[in-house]
This record gives sequence, C-alpha cells and structure tokens, in this order.
Amino acid sequence: MRRTFSTWVSWIFLALSILLLMFTYYRAGIIYQGTLNDHYFKYYLIVIGGVAFWVTVLQLKERIRINVITVVIFSIVGLYMVEGGLVFLKSIQPNVRAVLADKIGIEYDKRTRLEVIEDLIAEGVSAVPTVFPQALLKSIGSSEKDINALFPLGGISNRTTVYGNESGKYLIYKSDRYGFNNPDNQWNSQPIEWLLLGDSFAHGAQVQPGQEIAGQIRSITGNRAINLGIRGNGPLVEYATLVEYGKAVNASKVLWIYFEGNDLVEDLEREKNNPLLMQYMKNGFSQSLLDRQKEIDIKLERDIVVNQGLMNKTRWTRLYEVRRALESVDIDVDVDVDVDVDVDVDVHSPLFIKILTKAKTMVKSWGGELYFVYLPEYARYSNKAVLQDSFRKKSKIVGLVKEVGIPIVDIHQEVFSKNDDPLSLFPFRLNGHYTAEGYKKVAEAVVSKIKKI
Repeated sequence: MRRTFSTWVSWIFLALSILLLMFTYYRAGIIYQGTLNDHYFKYYLIVIGGVAFWVTVLQLKERIRINVITVVIFSIVGLYMVEGGLVFLKSIQPNVRAVLADKIGIEYDKRTRLEVIEDLIAEGVSAVPTVFPQALLKSIGSSEKDINALFPLGGISNRTTVYGNESGKYLIYKSDRYGFNNPDNQWNSQPIEWLLLGDSFAHGAQVQPGQEIAGQIRSITGNRAINLGIRGNGPLVEYATLVEYGKAVNASKVLWIYFEGNDLVEDLEREKNNPLLMQYMKNGFSQSLLDRQKEIDIKLERDIVVNQGLMNKTRWTRLYEVRRALESVDIDVDVDVDVDVDVDVDVHSPLFIKILTKAKTMVKSWGGELYFVYLPEYARYSNKAVLQDSFRKKSKIVGLVKEVGIPIVDIHQEVFSKNDDPLSLFPFRLNGHYTAEGYKKVAEAVVSKIKKI
C-alpha cells in the first residue's frame, strides 16, 4: 500500500520521539548511575507520551492526521519564532556593567564564560567552568533511590577554572587538590590557622585570585587559610563540607560566612529536600570525599562540565529563552544574590539551629573556635527605607547565633555602616558581590574583631 505524505511525516515524528527517549535514557543513565531519578521522571513522561501520541496519530484517518500534523508543525514553528524574537531582544539589550565600565574608562570583557573557556582551550589551557553543589541538588541524591550516589562538594582539582565577571575581568583561578579556590600549597603542612565556609562571597566572586576574603586574610596575617566556600552553598552544604574536609585542616579559627540574601531564604530550603545531604545530620555519616578526588574529577568532567558545554551550545534547540520566560527564573543561576527582599526568613528553622550546633561541636572537638560572619546584601543599602536591625530579621538571627554560643562578626556594623558610601563596595554600584576593596575590609574586620573576642 502506498504511504501518504502525512504517514511519512508521522513516522518521522515517531522516530524522533524514540530517539529522544533513547537520549533521555542515555543521559539519565550517565548522570544518575542507572537509577530512575525523580529529576528525569518528567522527561520520561514527556517523551513516552510523544511516542504514544504519534503511534496514535498513525492510526487516524488521513484527513484527521493531516490536521493534527498541520497544528503540530505550526506550533513548533511558532515556538521557534518566539525563541528567535527573545534571543534577538536579549542580544540588543545593553550590558549595564559594560556600559558603565566604558564611561569610566575600564576595559570590560564582553565574552561569555563559555567563550572564555573555549579561548583558553584553544591556547592549550585545560580550562573548565566552576562546578558547584547547588547545581547538583536535583540530579544527585534527590531521591531515596540514589541516596548512595557520589555528591561532590568541591570542584575539579588542579584545573584552570573560570567563574564569572562583575567588575570587568573574569575570575580565572587554578583550583587546588580538592577543587577549591586556594593556592594548593596551603594544604602542604600544618598548622592551618583559618578555615572558611560559605557561598560565592567566600568563593571569591568576582574578584581576582588573592583578592577574596581568604586571600586577604593570608596577606594581613601571614597565616595559612583554606577556603572551602563555593558559589551557591547554603548551611547544609557548608556543614557537609566541614564534615568532609574539616578533619584534614583542624583549623584553630573556622569562619562560617553567612550571606543574608539567600542562605535561609533559598539555599537551605533547596538543600533540605535532598535526602543524601540530609544524611549529614546523622552522626558519623561521611562520603569520604578526601579519598575520592579522582572519582570526583572523572564524574564532574564527564557528567557536569561536558553537559554544561553541550547545554550552552544547544540552547536554541531546547527553546531556552521560551522556557526561561515561562518559568520566570534564571535556569543557570549565575549570581546567587538576586532574591526577593520581601521573602520571609525562617529564623527559627530547627534544621538551621541543629546545623550550627553540630558545626560548633565539631570544631570544638579538635580545639578550634567557630565564628559566625554576617555578610550584608546590596538591598540593605540601595533601599533608604530599610530598618537595619529588622531587615532580613538580622537582629533575630544574631540573637539565635548568640544563643548557640557562637561569636559573631557583624560586617554591616564593622564595615558598611562605617562607610559614607557603602554602595561603592559593590562593582559599578550595582547589585552583586563585593569589590576587591570590599573583601579587603571584610577580612580586616574579621581579623581585628576576632583578636578582641
């Protein structure tokens, strides 16, 4: 029997749906080590539904099949036209930071992070993007089925790593033996005086190597300082990092760097939904990450870094801008400070209190002292109507930390409130992280305050 044009088109769509199902199975099998992870379940439903749909279409009468195919094709074309329009609108929007940089005579690198990485690779440099735990929350350990999966808390070790650009120049650093932003020689011998836990503000976003808080502390004190901060970390990941790497450091001073913008509002809320991470609340749990760095490197290189490059290059086919507009969120979440200042802060979260208490006990066990460093966000100073003590429930959080018995270094009080122009400590006076001068003042305040405690 002669096949009609609509039949051939239906078979083509069915074949594409089957290929998508195979690709979904392939990706899920690699990233989730063969387990049916909840994150990919919705994609299985979509592609299996697609297969079933086209099998059904093939059974329809010719006239109905033609109508269905016409609607599908026009819908697909329409979606890609919308995607093209959104991409065009985005391309003509000026980069505010680049415009301000031009006005004051600062050279601004306008390349994307992927372009920077590709340029470095072309020069023979083995470069990778930053890899951070928050990006893994939905893909690793997010269900009871893969609770024993490997969940990395650091990045790829001993590699040129590209972060981001807020001040005109990308942060590019050589990661240490565990994938963190440190000169590797900091791990070579004891004693190590300082250990830092935190998110992107501890990580060093987005200044040059040595200008981050840990680097500034090394310059001020001449002591060894290990920075375990990574972009996007919240309290649960920070505690997990302390469990995994703290025992290799046994630092006498441990800084818990708390960012008021999202540590409780967003980060902990996401982290507590990951069953694997919640295992850290059980005494004695560990993934033994210190001894698994080769395994971590292989996993991150194969599953995450390659995937990031692929996903960036296939944004058009994945209707990235359309999905982003529908979801009203930044899918890549490159800066972890853009949050709604009106979102309520769960100050009395039992989990947060438990985390701080366990962290304090652990640090005490090796003879160290845990300090809580409170970092203020941009909105505290851009909004003139802010009540400093009640904003983000700061006074209640400080009171809670004091009740747990952890000394506090209040950076708002020690640094920003003493500056006549606090916005000058943010690059181009825009929402984001601190300038190199801002980080320097934070480090000076931390060292000075701890000496007095």
